Amino acid sequence: MAGGGGRSHGLSSSRSGPTSNLLFSCGKVAIVRTVKSGPNVGLKFHGCPLWPVSV
Repeated sequence: MAGGGGRSHGLSSSRSGPTSNLLFSCGKVAIVRTVKSGPNVGLKFHGCPLWPVSV
């Protein structure tokens, strides 16, 4: 989530400290995922627990 550029990822967080939860606009708490392919393999990021969703 580094950078900026004015993009919104649908996340919000409270500033209560390192144990605060990130919430997506759907109301679900973000989970930590790990990149499994490409140049960023092994890096961690916050992802939606509903992804991927079978529609």
